[in-house]
Amino acid sequence: MSWSGPQGQPHDGQPQDARQPWQAPQGWQPQQPQGWQPYPVQQPHQDQPWKAPVGAPPAGGYAGPGWTPYGAPAAPPAPQKPALLAAALPAPEQVYAQALRPLPRRTGRWFLAWAIAIGFFFGGQIVAGALLMPALVDAMLSAGPAQLQDPSAATELVLEAVASPLGMLGVNLSWAAMIPGAIVATAAFGPRAAGYASSVVGRWRWGLVGRSAIVIVPIFALYIGLSLSMDRSIEWTWDPNWALVAIVLLTTPLQATGEEFAFRGFLTQMLGGWIRNPWAASLITGAGIGLLFGLAHGHTAISATLQLALVGFACSMLTFRTGGLEAASVLHTANNVFIMVPLALTGQSAFSAQPVAGEDWLSLGLAALALGLAYAAVHFTMPRAQRRTSGAPGAELLLPQPRLAPPVAVPTS
Repeated sequence: MSWSGPQGQPHDGQPQDARQPWQAPQGWQPQQPQGWQPYPVQQPHQDQPWKAPVGAPPAGGYAGPGWTPYGAPAAPPAPQKPALLAAALPAPEQVYAQALRPLPRRTGRWFLAWAIAIGFFFGGQIVAGALLMPALVDAMLSAGPAQLQDPSAATELVLEAVASPLGMLGVNLSWAAMIPGAIVATAAFGPRAAGYASSVVGRWRWGLVGRSAIVIVPIFALYIGLSLSMDRSIEWTWDPNWALVAIVLLTTPLQATGEEFAFRGFLTQMLGGWIRNPWAASLITGAGIGLLFGLAHGHTAISATLQLALVGFACSMLTFRTGGLEAASVLHTANNVFIMVPLALTGQSAFSAQPVAGEDWLSLGLAALALGLAYAAVHFTMPRAQRRTSGAPGAELLLPQPRLAPPVAVPTS
């Protein structure tokens, strides 16, 4: 079998070296199909500007931003700012009072949260007024014209109406309305923000409630029992008002917790979020809101006002120490229940008797001792309670960044 070269040229019979490229014999021309013509090469017109081939870099050798050679994979798009970054919270390592930081970047939501909270507060007052109205009308109808014209006598009538079972229910529910009020108001700051009205963890911690009750309830049972035994204005006669007892047991925990959400929760976070230092945010808001808490009870004696302000400050410090409202709510609930239940068993209401917060400095000293013991018990028995936020992705970008030092020119020799 013989092999023929291209286009019929015979092979010379010798094996061709595989390492040498094939060369056509001298004078050989490939046969082209009939009518074949070479493809004409078009020359650029002299009047048209020269254009670089596709994929070539721009003139001058510099590739501008976003330029990629022809056929190369496209660069990934630049990361864009999330739409809800302005609402991302909490920032990392923030104490409870600072959970909504930085408020200067959230002024619109700050005003919206205030509007929501005020709406819930007045809604609770409407509920209280509706429940209080029957007892108030009955007291006014039973009083004479002279008693209604006397301001002090009219005040006594209002206190009697408030001391009734329906009056107590109205007052307790009006403050209980601040639990959803504070949560919904905090939700105005963005997704998952509502949970940080309860604690830095972003939820209500029932386990911490139980551990706090174990150490706080015995201390306050002893403290309130001693204080009531020293109050000579109380007539200890067995005349139970069972409706009042039931309302105290069922709704006073909600009332006390609602006050904590309002004072140690909403007000603290709405003010503390403007302060950068965690200690300053906690101490300043704790002292100021504690004093407001004492004044809100309307006592005329300075010692009684200071005693209630001290209770408010202790609740603020418990909130700072544990990172949430749970321990403070337990303390507030224990204080109110241990006062109101014994009085209800004698047929009296705490709104009319006003016990414990006495007009003497001994009551203030006993309160300071009990509050100090309660705080110490929580502090030493719950060392692992989370005190600061873990942080949401992107929230740290909203915090003020430290300024970089300007570059310093280095002299050259």
